[in-house]
Amino acid sequence: MDTFIEPLYKSQNEIKFAWAPEDGAVSYKVYVGLVPSPLSLLEEYVSSSVSELSLARGKVLYIAQASAVQTALSLAATVDFSNTVFFWTITYVDAAGAESAIADSTVVEVPPVGITAKLMKDDPAIRRHPFVFSDELQRWTKTMGSSSGAMIVDSSDFYKTNMTTEYTYDGTDMSTSLSYLSDATTGSPAKLTTYTYVASQLTKIEITDTTATI
Repeated sequence: MDTFIEPLYKSQNEIKFAWAPEDGAVSYKVYVGLVPSPLSLLEEYVSSSVSELSLARGKVLYIAQASAVQTALSLAATVDFSNTVFFWTITYVDAAGAESAIADSTVVEVPPVGITAKLMKDDPAIRRHPFVFSDELQRWTKTMGSSSGAMIVDSSDFYKTNMTTEYTYDGTDMSTSLSYLSDATTGSPAKLTTYTYVASQLTKIEITDTTATI
């Protein structure tokens, strides 16, 4: 499938989904599970008509009820969208009644209601950032901010990342610069910038990943 199910709104008892129409689709089937595979059929014969509502204009709109998920997965009534991670996907049915392969569909993870941010490492060794879950992109996206609510930018010395940069020279021209976090250790991720000159004129700057040697 070219499209995938997108959560647009979450509450304790319902999730509003939408997805772009799939060429040749007459109807859709919605699958849900507690793990990415296998998934259980939640609803079939979902109309392929697109919505006129501003929330999902031009897309297929589908509203999943927690009670229906509880029934499909044989869950207790206390399990709902506020306390459980669920995995979702869709398939389409064409005019001949054939269903697309579920293996060709994108499985989407929807975290519980209220989960909006978490702290995770961009790199196992360094670089800790706050992340926010994007329902539209279906992944955690990096954010930045300050205690006063402003965006942190390196134009402010107070908010600059503590970095160390080492330079090498070829005669009078700088040939490389190696940058890494000031508290890094040997083997920590670093960035190597290499400068190429022609007749003392800078013609190329190349930035590559490397590791620090402290």
